[in-house]
Amino acid sequence: MRQFTITLALCLCTLTPACKRPDPIRLQPTIEEPAALASMIQISDPSTSTQLIRGFYQLEQQVWRWTAPRFTVALQVPLQARKNGAWLVLKFDVPEVSISTLKRMTVNAKLGNTVLDPETIATAGAHEYRREVPASAFTKEVMDADFTVDRFLTSAADDRQLSLIVLAIGLESK
Repeated sequence: MRQFTITLALCLCTLTPACKRPDPIRLQPTIEEPAALASMIQISDPSTSTQLIRGFYQLEQQVWRWTAPRFTVALQVPLQARKNGAWLVLKFDVPEVSISTLKRMTVNAKLGNTVLDPETIATAGAHEYRREVPASAFTKEVMDADFTVDRFLTSAADDRQLSLIVLAIGLESK
């Protein structure tokens, strides 16, 4: 019996290292670069959709989005903007039904704390809101551009407030 116990002990001692569990998985932090933000956003580009902060509805026909009467986008400041200023550009469309119902719409914009001149639209079709932004307005690397539209349609189907059909928004260097 004693020989059996010694043999069993030797076998267990031999087999124990073979049954050792593999090293546990340890999560290690990685260093990743943050995603670069764009200074010009094409609404059709899904890689920039995280910059659409509020007031944007779903992408339509993979090209454009309706906006609510208030909408905001985060824009990367172009390299020379702090020195030379830049242009805030909003490319949009106004459908015929909007103009026939509302007669006119006024677009207002603010970049950071800088209020820009409004523009009143009284025709359907493609439009571009373009305003000069002084260099002094660029106080951060990324700036929020806030837009408001004074008149809008209400969708009977889903209670959306529809103002503009936006194609692109951005800051262009001077």
